[in-house]
Amino acid sequence: MKSLISTLFVFSWLLASCHSHENGHSHDDSHGHSHEEPSLKSEPHAHGDEGHTHDHESEPHSHVHDGELEGEGEITLWSESTELFMEYPALLVGQSAVFAVHLTRLSDFAPLDRSTVTFRFRSERGAMVSVTVNEARIPGIYGPEVTFEEAGRYDLTIVIDGMVDDTLHIHGIPVYATADEVPHAHDDEDPDVISFLKEQQWAIPFGTQQVDRMTLFESVEAHGELKPVLGQTATVSAPFAGIVLSSLNQSLPGAGQSIAKDEILIRLNPAIQSADGENYANQFIYAQSQLELARNNLERSRRLFAREAIPEVELEKARIEYRQALTQFETMNEIARIDTSTFDLSGNQEQSYRFELKAPIDGVVTRTYVSPGQQVRAGEPLFSIADMSKLWMEVHVPAFRQSKIGTAESAVVHIQGSDDMYHLEQLQGRLLHVSNEIDPATRTLSLTYEINNPGLRFQSGLFATVEIDSKRKENILAVPVSALIEDEGTYSVFVQLSGESFEKREVVTGIRNREMAEILSGLSEGERVVTVNPYRVKLASMSGEVPAHGHSH
Repeated sequence: MKSLISTLFVFSWLLASCHSHENGHSHDDSHGHSHEEPSLKSEPHAHGDEGHTHDHESEPHSHVHDGELEGEGEITLWSESTELFMEYPALLVGQSAVFAVHLTRLSDFAPLDRSTVTFRFRSERGAMVSVTVNEARIPGIYGPEVTFEEAGRYDLTIVIDGMVDDTLHIHGIPVYATADEVPHAHDDEDPDVISFLKEQQWAIPFGTQQVDRMTLFESVEAHGELKPVLGQTATVSAPFAGIVLSSLNQSLPGAGQSIAKDEILIRLNPAIQSADGENYANQFIYAQSQLELARNNLERSRRLFAREAIPEVELEKARIEYRQALTQFETMNEIARIDTSTFDLSGNQEQSYRFELKAPIDGVVTRTYVSPGQQVRAGEPLFSIADMSKLWMEVHVPAFRQSKIGTAESAVVHIQGSDDMYHLEQLQGRLLHVSNEIDPATRTLSLTYEINNPGLRFQSGLFATVEIDSKRKENILAVPVSALIEDEGTYSVFVQLSGESFEKREVVTGIRNREMAEILSGLSEGERVVTVNPYRVKLASMSGEVPAHGHSH
């Protein structure tokens, strides 16, 4: 397909050059395809009659080699969704000309395919030519063949329907009555311009971005660790020596399992005999029995007092005894978190003295220390539970950078095991505490943040890298850090002059914040720089690499 485009272009150029200098016009295939001057960048324009989402326009740019006709053109134009790079020969009335229109989708810099592209030319005198191309010659390249019947300057509207829906406008494309009217010009090739063809760009991950002004924060990098929130953890221990009967504990909660407050964790039977002589189980049973006796005595005293069978002092004595028994029992029960709702104080049922220990908080079991059949001693840990809905992030800032952290209330967090970067506000994070001293062992200043843990995706103990915002600068030029090429302490970028022409430009950088770097000099607002794979452009400048078939249309 490319040979067909090439043949049509060469035929058009030969006709246009019949009255020109004898050396005519040629592309040197050994040097690939290069252009010496950038085309004009587009400015946003009002929506066109076609009703598409974007509407951009550009003036044509004449592109000249020594001895060539000035009328041939090259145009580069960017909209919000599309990059246009268009080449065309000198246009003469009555002669068919083939345009080479390169279209790139800016969302992923893929060549446009599976699209219908309509080209509408209109001269200042009202002459109109329209051509619709339903498929690309090769992905990314559309080749409308156009014949003009009148000379003049034409405005071109390009309407794209398919991979993107877009409308582009180009003004003042010249069409000449005869080849004698085509102006001649001489222009030396610029050795600093790097040719990197659309075919090369489309074959690799590639991307460019416009240089804009923005607000930027300088950041200080620090490292930290996620920890449970103080007061939102609990250890459930054995209140007395006992045995974890297998028949009653087949489904003990394991690490990572969510648990609700007051949910039964384990059923613990008191040990028959304890080596250290502890008698908590007996004390608990005695306290419960005393509470039941005191309750019955209080109820009996109330009935007798109502019949005036006992004095009021006897009733008050029964109330005091009940309060004492209740306090003793609740104190012991709070320690054990034991479910006693099914206890049979008569001792006739088998389950009378099986103690069911309950979870003191909502949370996640972080560790299980026991297994069915195991015997435990009083005070031994059985489970660790943590409420993981919020976490503390303890961050350590190197002492020599502590003066740069400012308020430290804005930061970006990267947590171990995740590819995502989270702004502190995304995690509803807040700064809780800044230490007032430098740790003499680590020479760091400690900061504590509290963050939400959505979906419990983060675990205690994970490490975190935190970039804390400090100095703020507004309305500055900035580019992605990925655009910077470092060479012996200096930085440069590759500026896209046109669709396939680039220039290496040395820049001076200022503050940096994660993905963006301030540009103090070397770039102007609105220029475009290579942000993805700039090293491939650098290699092209060093080796002159081009596709084996060259690039001619």
